[in-house]
Amino acid sequence: MNRFLSPTTATIRTPPGTISPPGKSQTYFSPMGFEPRSIPDSPSPVILGFYLFEGIASGNRHTVGRGRRPQARCAVIDRRGRVASGQGRRPMRVLYLNYEWDPRESPGALTHIRELSRELAALGHTVMIENRHRFPDAAGNGTHPQALAAVHRSSRLRERLSPYLHETAAFCRALRGIGAEVTLIQRQEPEVVLARHSLHQFSSLIAARRCGVPIVFEVNAPTAYEYRQYRSHYHLLPVFAEWLEARTLSRADGMFVVSELLKRHFVERGIPEWKVRVVPNGVDISRFRPGTVDPRVRQRFRGKSVILGFVGSFARFHGIDQLREAIDYIAPLRPETCFLMVGAGELATDLQDHCRRQGLSRRVYFTGHVASEEVPGLMAAADILIAPYEAQEFFYLSPIKIFEYMAVGRAVVAAGVGQIREIIQDETNGLLYEPASAGALGERLLRLVDDPDFRRRLGEAARRTVESRYTWRVSAEGVAAVLEQARERRRPGGR
Repeated sequence: MNRFLSPTTATIRTPPGTISPPGKSQTYFSPMGFEPRSIPDSPSPVILGFYLFEGIASGNRHTVGRGRRPQARCAVIDRRGRVASGQGRRPMRVLYLNYEWDPRESPGALTHIRELSRELAALGHTVMIENRHRFPDAAGNGTHPQALAAVHRSSRLRERLSPYLHETAAFCRALRGIGAEVTLIQRQEPEVVLARHSLHQFSSLIAARRCGVPIVFEVNAPTAYEYRQYRSHYHLLPVFAEWLEARTLSRADGMFVVSELLKRHFVERGIPEWKVRVVPNGVDISRFRPGTVDPRVRQRFRGKSVILGFVGSFARFHGIDQLREAIDYIAPLRPETCFLMVGAGELATDLQDHCRRQGLSRRVYFTGHVASEEVPGLMAAADILIAPYEAQEFFYLSPIKIFEYMAVGRAVVAAGVGQIREIIQDETNGLLYEPASAGALGERLLRLVDDPDFRRRLGEAARRTVESRYTWRVSAEGVAAVLEQARERRRPGGR
């Protein structure tokens, strides 16, 4: 009896002559040379998928051995994760897979993909980007018009079931995508696959293994944790997403994360520490630089001597409540101040209404959504830039906004959480405040409003910091080192 997992074309069959007593397990074998796995009678397609994944990921002859750290013969890596001069510089063909939401709907993802690819190309590598945009979630929390139309067409029953079927659907999509990814890899002939990690993205690992190509995962967030913590409209199977995520990443040839907290998260879940490299985000210092001031801002606030700016999404996570409190604190004490609010989001209208009720409409300017080309000039137009975040212990992000703020040479006041504490040295290249402390942000801002020389010194130091440590070129060199190591481990005798 044959059982097929369409469309991966993998066949799971019972060995001839095998008779299993009722209630016992059968041993299934794959004709592709996987190790046998024992699975229950009449398994569901999802269970078969588990063992198909496990067999390919762990039984493939290309898998790096467990229990010891492979000795790569490639590049010499410095403390910042960069390739030392003259080492490991042979160009690579890199297939870059993006399975996130449409990057046009995610400015951070779009910036990361574009800048990292550009800098890898500048280092001499060939980067082939493959975007497979998924629609936003079925609950309609995204903005993609096709997704919203699909929700409107769906039945009430389907809407009710969607949160419960989401995880199964994601798993099945990954199974269906294996064949397409194999074809893609065979057509592009990369030396290494670089995949942006997303929920249940084991298909890229299986496809790369089938083709004998090393794979490296770029991990910007703990996806399973995020779905459980922040997407309450999805009901995930207990521990399933975490288990599959850890299993996929542990069998990759390499991975890099954007912060030390994120590295610790995955190491605690069983990923070998040597396999996880930290490569923070960066900034394009040629675009974000002092002197690129948007003249419209100064014209609007003519007569006001100090402009305080915020750029980003107006969501609760970004500390909008703290921002509102700071405006209420500073505005009556320092009439010469004004506020530049750049961006859009669910709380933008609420904050705008609040400022109108406080009689601050002429001193607080909301731009709404702006094109990315306008952002550097708007940032540089401010004298002080604000990065509030909610207090949280597990702040695993590497905020691109912080690097952009610092690159335009302005004084930055930021919440002292996560990686921000590593980037900003308090009183040296910026100011930090405790987000859980009431009024802390307002007090820090007031100090900068009253001391222009201090603002200037902080801004100059901030620019020097990103020039030396947090450019996209530095990030690309760190990523190239990880890719090079993965490629060399796959070479005969490269372990």
